Amino acid sequence: MECVAVSAGGWVQATDADEGENGRVLYRILSGNANSMFRIQSGTGLISRGQLPLDREASASHMLEVEAYNSDLGSMRSTVRVIVYVEDANDEAPIFTQQQYNRLGLRETAGIGTSVIVVRATDRDTGDGGAVAYSIVSGADRKFEIDVSTGLVTTLDYLDYETKTSYLMNVSATDQAPPFHRGFCSVYVTLLNELDEAVAFSSPTYETALPENIATGTEVVQVQARSADNLNQITYRFDPDTAPPALALFRIDGVTGRITVTGLLDREKGDFYMLTVVADDGGPKKDSTVVSITILDENDNSPEFDITSDSSVDVREDTPPGRRVAVVLGRDRDAGRNGLVNFTLVAGNVREAFEIRTINNTYGEVYIVRPLDREAVDRYLLTVRATDNGSPPRRTDSGLTINVLDVNDNPPVIQNPGGYNVSINENVGGGTAVMRVQATDRDIGSNGMLSYYITQGNEDLTFRMDRVTGEVVTRPSPPDRERQQFYQLSVTVEDDGTPALSPSAYDAAIGPHGCLVLTLFYF
Repeated sequence: MECVAVSAGGWVQATDADEGENGRVLYRILSGNANSMFRIQSGTGLISRGQLPLDREASASHMLEVEAYNSDLGSMRSTVRVIVYVEDANDEAPIFTQQQYNRLGLRETAGIGTSVIVVRATDRDTGDGGAVAYSIVSGADRKFEIDVSTGLVTTLDYLDYETKTSYLMNVSATDQAPPFHRGFCSVYVTLLNELDEAVAFSSPTYETALPENIATGTEVVQVQARSADNLNQITYRFDPDTAPPALALFRIDGVTGRITVTGLLDREKGDFYMLTVVADDGGPKKDSTVVSITILDENDNSPEFDITSDSSVDVREDTPPGRRVAVVLGRDRDAGRNGLVNFTLVAGNVREAFEIRTINNTYGEVYIVRPLDREAVDRYLLTVRATDNGSPPRRTDSGLTINVLDVNDNPPVIQNPGGYNVSINENVGGGTAVMRVQATDRDIGSNGMLSYYITQGNEDLTFRMDRVTGEVVTRPSPPDRERQQFYQLSVTVEDDGTPALSPSAYDAAIGPHGCLVLTLFYF
């Protein structure tokens, strides 16, 4: 038995029926004792171990041929085969079949419990001394475990290439008998990067502002996205749900993420655009961001007069100063100061009769500032100018006609206010024209239509006056000098206005009570 005391061994025993010296038995090993692994006491037959150690793993048993004899010269001999079994002692350490096991390209998306690799160690001992238990000594980072009996390495947790790309584990194999020998190997595992990481933009939103009318091709903004996988080129595109007007004005470079202007930006058509950009690396986890673009105003629009603005108004000439007579409405499609409108009168304002006041930079109110006189100016052709506050300012002119309506503010004017002296023949026939009174009135319409009346001196109704023409004629009953030598007729002229006006009673050239005095003589 290996690893036993030298004195330990076994005996062979032979008997001889002879007596004396002839009955004494001696023993010796004839064969099977290579390298003198055993020795035998010649007198007793005790077989014991030799000087060299036994190794069960080299030879588990030895077959010795032992001879029993009386003497070297004697012919009486006998042999026996002795089988020596070497009992095992745990003197061997487990040995792995490889010093390093490699598993290259393990998918990072492998689920928990995925088989990685099998390691194998052997121990030449028998029994518990040859039974091997496996364990991971280091390097697993709680991501792997090994089956204690089979040596199968499996995943214990989810892997992530972006966190760690490879693992080098130290694995031991321990036999199960004292003094518990151990063997070691290394297991090298590399991970295969997969498109399992989300693409992420550097900013969840992008904001920028552009002046309108900017040149096409101008870069607006560059969006950037990253992926921890870093496997494929990230491409960019507009989300299909992006509003068509925005898609018509902007484009994005699929590789660089640069957004440029492709159409004419007009703030008055659109002052804000929202673009949704999608970043895609070919994996399942895309990302999107929103690009907000504000269009800044430029003073590229002139003010416009609204259709509701007054273009022609009628104003009585007796309208007092301070009265509003017209309103114009101006709009400017620009924003901010560029869209603020002021109004001025630039032409046609004879004698500065009107002024215009700007209200809320939108309305222009026209007021009378001086008394109007239709007889002096019956129509004003004003030019109203709307000017914005841009730099440089833009302006638009519009016409405003103010028709001054007549009021009965002028009395009739008799051409010969001093009176008339007329001589006529008596006994002239009826209807004979005597004279004509003529007067004018600066008013128009009914205010300027005159009526003539004989108001005194014609008590006998000798004369008749045409109300319209002012002509004085005789009636059918002719004048009679013997009855009345002269007539002093008072004639009143008045217009058809309300109230009716006649020549002023205080005009010295006019007779009392504002009547024209006609003196008729006979000859």
